[in-house]
Amino acid sequence: MERIPEPELMKQKEQVTSYAEADFSEGENNLIKQIKFYLKKNDIFLNENDLIVDLGCGPGNISEKLSLTWPESEVIGIDGSEEMILKAESSKNKFLNQDKMKKLRYLCLDIKNLEPNLISSKEKITLLVSNSLIHHLRYLDDFLNCIRRLSNEKTVNFHKDLKRPNDEKSALELKSKCSSKYDETLTNDYFASLKASYTMKEMQKSLFDNKFHNLDVFEEGNQYLIIYGKV
Repeated sequence: MERIPEPELMKQKEQVTSYAEADFSEGENNLIKQIKFYLKKNDIFLNENDLIVDLGCGPGNISEKLSLTWPESEVIGIDGSEEMILKAESSKNKFLNQDKMKKLRYLCLDIKNLEPNLISSKEKITLLVSNSLIHHLRYLDDFLNCIRRLSNEKTVNFHKDLKRPNDEKSALELKSKCSSKYDETLTNDYFASLKASYTMKEMQKSLFDNKFHNLDVFEEGNQYLIIYGKV
């Protein structure tokens, strides 16, 4: 199935509300578990000196989970949509245990122009994460150039995104499954995102062409790609 790019940012309130109210906790919790496993396997332990950045944070679901998992580390969620950042801030402020959120903050920034000094005074990012960001970008190189600018020799990258189905029939089947759980707005956005996402081969080729030889990519089930490692 040919790739059809979609708008890079969710700006409409209806879209933002639909996304923010949906329950993606199963997939999000799995991502956090995978990150924890990778860090433990490589003897990496995060503390108050570490900086975690969540690119394309949306309403803050992953950012909050990162903050809950590593409450002593600084966590910064970044998104280019002001509406999404407002939702993320609102969700953070409603959290009952504010002590767990005290080192979490959000920034509205365009990742295509993102530099480390715009994010934090800390010199280095320890963990760079994204979830369902890559397919929103018209050009994959925009994402790869961003993580290259933000990463250093110690930065762990962990990025999860949708995988484009092989054909329209498969995409429609996934859309039908989505419609049984989510509203029409989110279902239509999900279908557009499937068509805008990248294949395993496209991702592998782009990583190779950009000399990201230490980043690995694998397929999680029939819906997702996960890119991880060090730049």
